[in-house]
Amino acid sequence: MNVNLYHALGFAAGIIVTLLVCLLVRCLWLGKLRVRSEYDERQKAAQGVAYRNAFWTVVGYMLLGWLLNLFGVELSASPIFLFAGVVLGILVYVVSCIVLDAYMGLNENPRWWVVVTAVLAAVNLVCALCNIHNGAVWTANLLCGLLLVAVLITFCVRALLRPNREEDEE
Repeated sequence: MNVNLYHALGFAAGIIVTLLVCLLVRCLWLGKLRVRSEYDERQKAAQGVAYRNAFWTVVGYMLLGWLLNLFGVELSASPIFLFAGVVLGILVYVVSCIVLDAYMGLNENPRWWVVVTAVLAAVNLVCALCNIHNGAVWTANLLCGLLLVAVLITFCVRALLRPNREEDEE
């Protein structure tokens, strides 16, 4: 068999396994274990501000790509440039929500989310390092890993500046 065929079969198998895992998680999530996040009015307003910040960041990033394209730099047509814009928008949204204390619902445990984010960051960074070690440059894992590390750093700075929510409400 051709090497490209093996690559395509592995890619297809990965997509199928990912869809099955997502379907399983969705079934569990929509089942009796689901707990809806509860946000107060202040948090919902802060999420709106974060959406606006992320939107204008992505618009500015795309304008930068358009200007680069006008000056003959073909970087703006590459998929990684576009993906980096999406990651930048997500980063602005998440950091804005964390700073404005609108990222966690009132009934959510922040420690669980920090652990999940740390595990996902580690998996993405390990995948990126393995790809770089094998000579392949797959920047999506690296960008996602760095995004999650930035989220973790924001969580930690937020926790150091305001260690307890109950103290804020008093």
